[in-house]
Amino acid sequence: MASAHCIQFVLNQKTDIEHIFTLLCQQYASHEASHIRIQRQYLDSFDWRLYHGGYVCGMDSHGSAHHFFICHKETDNSTYKFPLDKVARFSHDIRHKSCRQLLDSVLGIRALITVATIHIKRRQLLVLDKEGKTLAILHAESYSMTGQAEDNSIPARLMVLPVRGYKKAFKQVVQYSSQHLKLPHASSTLFDEVLAATGQTPAAPAIVQKLTESLNTREALQILLTHLLSVIQANEQGICAAIDTEFLHDYRVAVRRARSILGQIKQVFPDKVLAYFRQELSWLGTMTGPTRDLDMYLLKFDGYTQELPSGLQNDLIPFRQFLQRHWQVEHKQLCQALNSKRYHKLISEWQRILTNKPDRSQAASNAIQPAKQVANQRIWKLYKRVLREGAAISEQSHDEELHELRKTCKKFRYLLEFFHDYYADEQIKKLIKTLKLLQENLGDFQDLSIQITQLIRFAQEMQDEGLAETKTIIAMGVLVEKLTARKEAVRAHFEECFKEFTSPSKRAEFTNALSPHHQPGGMSV
Repeated sequence: MASAHCIQFVLNQKTDIEHIFTLLCQQYASHEASHIRIQRQYLDSFDWRLYHGGYVCGMDSHGSAHHFFICHKETDNSTYKFPLDKVARFSHDIRHKSCRQLLDSVLGIRALITVATIHIKRRQLLVLDKEGKTLAILHAESYSMTGQAEDNSIPARLMVLPVRGYKKAFKQVVQYSSQHLKLPHASSTLFDEVLAATGQTPAAPAIVQKLTESLNTREALQILLTHLLSVIQANEQGICAAIDTEFLHDYRVAVRRARSILGQIKQVFPDKVLAYFRQELSWLGTMTGPTRDLDMYLLKFDGYTQELPSGLQNDLIPFRQFLQRHWQVEHKQLCQALNSKRYHKLISEWQRILTNKPDRSQAASNAIQPAKQVANQRIWKLYKRVLREGAAISEQSHDEELHELRKTCKKFRYLLEFFHDYYADEQIKKLIKTLKLLQENLGDFQDLSIQITQLIRFAQEMQDEGLAETKTIIAMGVLVEKLTARKEAVRAHFEECFKEFTSPSKRAEFTNALSPHHQPGGMSV
């Protein structure tokens, strides 16, 4: 990591740094100010959000001094650098306001983890004028992955750092280093060199293999289920290590999507196989649910506190302690399930059906049908179901009817996303955007309904456990009242959302894109 507008040169193995410094001292009045060792931890999220967002983040430690930094990935120039007592895990651990805002915008609720560690041996040379003022700063750095002798896996560097007000001197030193000392400019950042030395390639968001029109339905489902299994397995370790809540969230989304595609695209796998996976995926949903629910209540806790008058906010603290204690219990049981024989058998069976090539003569009826045709027929039926279920909802409808519509919308969206390759890209994006607006209303309503029910249950459990004083129960009661008012407002907004979703122009867009009669060749439903 370098200061703003730092210029970096590569020092190959044959370069004599002592000779370089001697020549610099002959050319400029100078003073060797320090010779230090630094341990640098590079930090990013599990899914490399900072790297893909154009940033490099880390922590430099020298003795008892620790400095947190963020720099631009392409230039290695510093954006933020300030003292920090310990490695930050989340953006909210950073007090520096603008830095925290940057991390919030890139990381969200993902945790920072150490992705690489290097040891730096740095010599600092100050370029001075006749009055002893510093005109420029030079750092000669060598690197080791182990902290022992330099292993030469990362070439040493000479860094020329500017000093404010002495731009001309800075340019002269850079020119001298390049033209007279014949030092080559660094063609890649130090962090990229570290990644190469450690054999790491920051993974881009996983992309599903493109579905072509030549695929039959079983082949298409095998591609989709392969992707979903990879997501599930990629998140297992992070769940058990409790790095952040997104691991379990992404895991559960992949499980739900797998359940949905097996439930919606029928007659592809043998009935016995399908029954097994439905049962086991349902088990996965059940065993991961309690921990995820508690994750969500803990994430919402600060928001709950802000909902209350200031005089009641501290009264919720016992509720947080209750949630944390129950989370520990549920998380332990979840990790045990992920290490169980039953779970390992499920993963093995999943892998087996992805590689198994059944006899075409014994294949289920839809297995060898064109995937595009089978998917389109099902997508169109789900769209019509959304219209029917939504139209049947009135002011007198029970909450469960909106919940069922929400589930149908989710199945509909999953299939649109699974099989988007079979539709015009901009067209399908527009449809999904329209559907999301309705889903947001239904999702908010369902979330509030569940929160209200759960908060009442939690309050009763806390009383049963003898852990809740009257003031805590009162505070939770006030919170329930606030959430109930929000739920009613969301419910009142449903009619407007559904009316927009079913407007003539929106219906025409969905029909033109999805109706089998508008598809090439005109498939009947």
